[in-house]
Amino acid sequence: MASWLPIVIIIFAVALVIGPVFWLKPSSRDRKLAELRQRAATSGLKVQIQALPDSQPKGNAAVYFSQWRNPRRLQAGWALELQRMAHEVNFDGVWDWRNGREAPQPAKAPLKELLGMLPADATAVYANDSGLGVQWHERSGDKGLAALQEALASMRPVIEEAIRQPARQEEGADSQDPHI
Repeated sequence: MASWLPIVIIIFAVALVIGPVFWLKPSSRDRKLAELRQRAATSGLKVQIQALPDSQPKGNAAVYFSQWRNPRRLQAGWALELQRMAHEVNFDGVWDWRNGREAPQPAKAPLKELLGMLPADATAVYANDSGLGVQWHERSGDKGLAALQEALASMRPVIEEAIRQPARQEEGADSQDPHI
C-alpha cells in the first residue's frame, strides 16, 4: 500500500494542474459562435453583447450592427423588442417599442418589412449610435446569419433615410445657389 501512495499523489497533482487547463478550453458551441461572429465582422457587421429584453429570460445575446453610412441628423435611440405574446396594441404582433420610444413614422413600414426578414431567434432591433442592429440568440447559425445580413443590407439604407431629420434652413437665408 505504501508503494502506491507516491503514484496516487503524483496522479492527483497532475490532475490538479491539467484539469483547469481543459476547463478553459472553448467548447464546440463557443468555437462555432466565434466563427459566426468573425464571419459577420468580416462582412462589415459590428458585433456587441447586450442584455436580452425584459420579456426574455435573463441573460445576454449578440447584437449584429450595420453601421450608418451618414450618421448626421438621425432620430435614433429607439428599440423594438420581442414581447411574450402577440397583442393588437403592439407595433407588429409580438414586436413593440422599448419604453414607449417609437421610431419616426416614415420608418415604420420599412421596419415591419425588416421584422419579416429576420431569423426566428431574433429578440430585438436597435437604432443607436452604433447603427441599425439586430439581437438574436444565434441558434439558427449560418442560415440565420445569412438572413440577418440580407435583411440589414437591404433595409438599413431605407431605414437610415426614413429616420433622418430634414436639414434646417436658416431664417432669411437665400435658398438659391449664389454661384449660378
